[in-house]
Amino acid sequence: MKKPTLEQIAIECGVTKGLVSRALGGKNNVSDATRERIIRKATELGYDTSKLKVHKVASNRVLLIGSSRILFKEDFWQPIITAISSTLSRSNLIVEYFAFEEDKIDDGLLKKLKESSCSAFIIIHVAPQQIVDVLASKGKPLVIVDPKTFHSEATQFKFSNYDSAYLAVQRLIEQGHTNIAFYGSDSHSLSFRERHEGYMACIENHKNEVKPCSIIFNNEKKNYADEQMLINALNNNDITAIVCANDIIALNAIKTINRSGKKVPEDISVIGFDNIRTGEFMTPRLSTFNIPRQEIGEEVAKYVANSIKSHQIPYSQIVIRCDFIERESNIEK
Repeated sequence: MKKPTLEQIAIECGVTKGLVSRALGGKNNVSDATRERIIRKATELGYDTSKLKVHKVASNRVLLIGSSRILFKEDFWQPIITAISSTLSRSNLIVEYFAFEEDKIDDGLLKKLKESSCSAFIIIHVAPQQIVDVLASKGKPLVIVDPKTFHSEATQFKFSNYDSAYLAVQRLIEQGHTNIAFYGSDSHSLSFRERHEGYMACIENHKNEVKPCSIIFNNEKKNYADEQMLINALNNNDITAIVCANDIIALNAIKTINRSGKKVPEDISVIGFDNIRTGEFMTPRLSTFNIPRQEIGEEVAKYVANSIKSHQIPYSQIVIRCDFIERESNIEK
């Protein structure tokens, strides 16, 4: 029987030729399940697997932790998670995943984390204090990406929330707006609160020019809006521009503004945050701040890899800049 080529094996497995080469060559940056599938198919096709290089299990593994809602459902986080995983793989670090239910943090779950032999831990957004306490006690690198609440026990990778909101207000002032509101929920997350703080700081620095209006709602039900609260604010204030805590809130605000008989941006300018795809394709297209999700994932992975290599745990806050994308939802007053 003619020896099958790497390309033939790759086609049969539905993977790249390079991945087949790495799997059969005993390289670390291939998952065990994929390696097993490739070797099994290669054997079926007549490939001589008796001389394959022994796969050396990587001594360093990284545990990526997130709620099941984030790891498996929310598209927003997937580019960050994918970039973390692929970048760590290039450093010969094996990524393992640990999902939890946000309302089911019990002793059994914490015991599994405590017994983990991974060399570093990455938590995506939702970081319950019980989980942080267990991981921090292990004395290994611990990173939280866009923490929902503040944690001094870990390195925090954050977006430029404060600075971006400050710049949004500054841009609206440049456009002649003097009645600028903030629409969001301080209790929802640390990011939202920091954006509100950035808004307030710019307002304070222009207090003789601008009239503020903070429209802060409870987001426990994750509606990302309080229509009646916004309508009341619009009726009682001569608001001409709104800075929103994120794009979903901005999109909901635009719906409410339209229902109130006013128009965006002719009557009220709106700026969001996150740069989700919906905002780019609506009319008018939403001005927003772009979160460079792939770059964030890469930076998180590089930080973790360097921390493992140097055997150092330098707890800090790392702020990733989010650039302003100005479209049609804000105009000159």
